Amino acid sequence: MHFGVDYYPEHWPEERWSKDVKLMKEANFTVVRLAEFAWTKMEPSENHYDFSWLDTIIDMLGQANIKTILCTPTATPPKWLMDKHPEIYQEDEYNNIRGYGSRRHYCFNSSIYQDYTKKIVSKMAKRYHDNPYVITWQLDNEFGCHNTVKCYCDDCHKEFISYLENKYESIEQLNSELGMDFWSQTYYSFDSLIIPKHTACDYKQGDMYAHNPGLWLEYCRFSSQSVDNYAKLQIDTLKSNGVKVPITHNFMSRFYDIDYYKHAKLYDFITWDCYPNIIHGPFDSIEEVSYHHDKMRGYKNQPFWIMEMCSAQGGWNFMGRTPNPAQIRLWDYQAVAHGANGIVHFRWRTCLFGTEQYWHGVLDHDGVPRDRYKIIKKTCQEFMELEDIIDNTEVLSEVCIVRSFDNVWAHDYQWHSPSFDYNQILSSIHVALTNMHINCDVVDLSVDLNKYKLIILPAYNITNESEVKKIQEYVKNGGCVVLTFRSGNRDEYNKINGLTLPGYFREMAGIDVINYDALGQEQIKIKGITGDTTATLWADIIDPKESEVLASYDSEFYKNTPCITKNIFGEGSVYYVGCHVTTPIYEKILKTVISDLSIIQHVVTPVDGVETIYRRSDNQEATFVLNHNDFPITITLSKPKNIKIHLEAYDVTVVY
Repeated sequence: MHFGVDYYPEHWPEERWSKDVKLMKEANFTVVRLAEFAWTKMEPSENHYDFSWLDTIIDMLGQANIKTILCTPTATPPKWLMDKHPEIYQEDEYNNIRGYGSRRHYCFNSSIYQDYTKKIVSKMAKRYHDNPYVITWQLDNEFGCHNTVKCYCDDCHKEFISYLENKYESIEQLNSELGMDFWSQTYYSFDSLIIPKHTACDYKQGDMYAHNPGLWLEYCRFSSQSVDNYAKLQIDTLKSNGVKVPITHNFMSRFYDIDYYKHAKLYDFITWDCYPNIIHGPFDSIEEVSYHHDKMRGYKNQPFWIMEMCSAQGGWNFMGRTPNPAQIRLWDYQAVAHGANGIVHFRWRTCLFGTEQYWHGVLDHDGVPRDRYKIIKKTCQEFMELEDIIDNTEVLSEVCIVRSFDNVWAHDYQWHSPSFDYNQILSSIHVALTNMHINCDVVDLSVDLNKYKLIILPAYNITNESEVKKIQEYVKNGGCVVLTFRSGNRDEYNKINGLTLPGYFREMAGIDVINYDALGQEQIKIKGITGDTTATLWADIIDPKESEVLASYDSEFYKNTPCITKNIFGEGSVYYVGCHVTTPIYEKILKTVISDLSIIQHVVTPVDGVETIYRRSDNQEATFVLNHNDFPITITLSKPKNIKIHLEAYDVTVVY
């Protein structure tokens, strides 16, 4: 277990550094992240390097027994470089240059920028590859942040054509697979292909996206792969220059332009940046933070780090709410409970200048340690005492939610119904499981499905025959699957497959969807295992055939037709949920589903705002109990011990 902070010594006079290091040591920090935005400090002009300041701070930290996470600084190419090569800048879909003044101002496919990247990364690697104080390297910073994955410049256009040419055997195959006969969009050569930027029928303000959906999906895949290629260039450069320690990158929770399942394979471990209370992309609930933790654990199916953990109120041009200091400890425990074995707080001291003057750190602007420092110091000490549990147990999940980035991108481009949000649908179901105190993995279909008693496939629309066969075999052998509306009717090229809905899943679901209603925010009545309640967003009108009807519509022209069914398929069962409901109703549905599955629930009687995460090894088990309420609670555990727990507001405990 590592515990530390993000530090920017280049922002402070050198005479302050020794005091900062002393305070870090007293807080029992073991790691500090350095240099992710310091390119100009290291190379103030082309081919003129100054690493002396970085040498000094790495050595000072090392002498205090604090190791360094060293970052490549490529998120912020310096002004001298951009002035010399303005062609490095990204271009948006309207042919506007995304210029200088902030960060991430480069195109992943710029060969010029790739060359400069190799130069600075090589210089750093040669200098620090055998430094005993450098234990990890982080690439860049937050790939994809600020909508910077998709670029529409000439370099990207050229590389996109090359990507398509490598994938499709001929232009005729591409035209056929992507359905280019529509609107006479047939291409006569690969060189004639476009990059899907702004076009005549685009009317974004009116929610009209006009490009061919298959070409758009390929562009999403290509853009994600461009990030992979750029990251691999850096990794190869580091390793070829002697770096042998682990390499990582800090992922983001709500940035969906990179296929993180593929991207994660590049790294020894992954990290992510967690800000539960921040105004820039706020979470809907503390349970949604748990969803993001479980996503991160699922990208490599192994423990992860938090590379930036919220330490205080944040903001750029204005500030968000100030957390109760006890919440900072709570958020650290929440991360560790879900699989984090490293936490690095952002940032050490609140900056006096620049865009993030309002993004507060462990210390205030004046550098004085106060309550935040004390609570983080206390938490670090507690984790040292829990190190055996943290390092030697893992989250045990019997349930998984399956997601894919093809579906993220396709649903984002054609969202079926007003207010349809694929990611939010998945989150709603995960929150229901969290409220039921059931551990859940969030994975793609590359995993071994047989380790789960229940697999949930929400709106799994784009799929292929091999995935369907894998799911069918799982169910035939006794597994349980929950499918939802908008599943199984598109192929891997984003074309509708023309099968009776639910398409590829029709046989195993045992139903026909004979019509549907795009509800948007309209509400319709339903009844059955859901109780008398309402559904929204979407309504599949179902012919149940031989399947069991569990709930039906109670209004509209399809009143008394099924909305939830159960089908026996082989030795297993398939539930089909044809409409979207609120999280409490998903809880009712899932209670019915799990009633025959012997799935572990860790609490005798759930309490709102209380989260439990069960962890286990071959010879040890532990349950983390977290009270996210601002008032005391009492809860009775069933795992690992039948015991009553009392927690004060924002308090936590670990039972083992």
